[in-house]
Amino acid sequence: MLRRVLLLSLATAACGGDEHAKPDAPVTPDAPSFTGVFAIPLTTPDQSFWGPLLAIGSQSFMMDLDTGSTTTGVAAMGCTQCTGITPLYAPGTGATDSHQTASTSYADGSSWSGEIFADAVGFDHGPPNVTTKIVAINQQSTFFDSTNVYQGILGMGGLANAEPNTDSWFDLASTAGLTGVMAFELCSNGGTMWLGGFDATKAQGPMQYTPMYPVDNNQPFYAIDITGMKLGNTSVGTGATAFQKPVVDTGTTLFYLPTGIESATISALNASAGFKALFGANAMVQDDPNNTGIGCVTKAGVTPDMVDAMLPPLTLTMPAKGGGADITLTVKALESYMIDSGNGKYCLGIADGGTQDATTMGDVIMEGFITVIDVKNGQVGWALDAGCHPGARQPRDRATFHPHLPKPRRH
Repeated sequence: MLRRVLLLSLATAACGGDEHAKPDAPVTPDAPSFTGVFAIPLTTPDQSFWGPLLAIGSQSFMMDLDTGSTTTGVAAMGCTQCTGITPLYAPGTGATDSHQTASTSYADGSSWSGEIFADAVGFDHGPPNVTTKIVAINQQSTFFDSTNVYQGILGMGGLANAEPNTDSWFDLASTAGLTGVMAFELCSNGGTMWLGGFDATKAQGPMQYTPMYPVDNNQPFYAIDITGMKLGNTSVGTGATAFQKPVVDTGTTLFYLPTGIESATISALNASAGFKALFGANAMVQDDPNNTGIGCVTKAGVTPDMVDAMLPPLTLTMPAKGGGADITLTVKALESYMIDSGNGKYCLGIADGGTQDATTMGDVIMEGFITVIDVKNGQVGWALDAGCHPGARQPRDRATFHPHLPKPRRH
């Protein structure tokens, strides 16, 4: 999820607390079938997040799509700190007030809280609406973007990761008959979320699956193992223990790595012949947590195609579902660890995740793939994306690009 959230509820859940309400009957009586694969359009205003239009009751909202959290929260009528956010959620006659509240606070100082309502939640082009306990946000601090790019957050995680007394939309839909699979294609000009499966024609080849850790109160995220990583021919990380159960998280923008692995990756990039040929013998990038510019390099005339052709590719290895040899995923620089910031400026798309629970596979690394989170079969699938045309890639303006941060896990 975005912004390194402080979730006290996880500690309660890990101690065996039964703080989650039992699911209500999830489907409206005249709802169509959950059977099939549903393609939900995604939009992205600045490539710091992707989101769908979510229908809640009779209203529609642009939401921040987050597989790293579960509770859905939307700015509501009466939120005095939601200036400029529109539309605002107004519970209709079909909504039920639970007379309970929920709140979330983040390490960057942002937060939200509000009343819990049960209401019909769904998508255009999607499966039937599901009655879900969500939060009508009536107080917030620096959570919303002043430009109104989204009006709430859509959590797609499991119930173990929900705020107390709220629901997991995805779990409820799966119980109602939706095949427990979600998949994502993140393009610079939009994308798609599939529910119930995915469109194999959008992939360059067969899907390769790696096991996903069971989702429970002790490990409530969509987590996998990475067993090795290379930049070109240089190994920068070896062994699953080093990567600390990476979380696949659409609510995080960058690719966060353990401190030592990020450092080794940056060193390998600075030493590579292609980097020096493109940007000069003395050019270098550094970890840049404060966005001061030391994570970027600029050279007039250097195009994205030149970067992808001359910078070393990133290669990940992961255990194969069912055993056997590890799967190998090789992806170009601008689809894994570098960002095109326009006008010959290129910046790191990786960041320092620290030394504990340090790896989060955010949007930057997911953009190179069709990514499948198959909860039903306990696996995550990866296939190089064939659907986003390279010529359509848009640069990210560093003046308006504000990456969403991951949250701490399993402490």
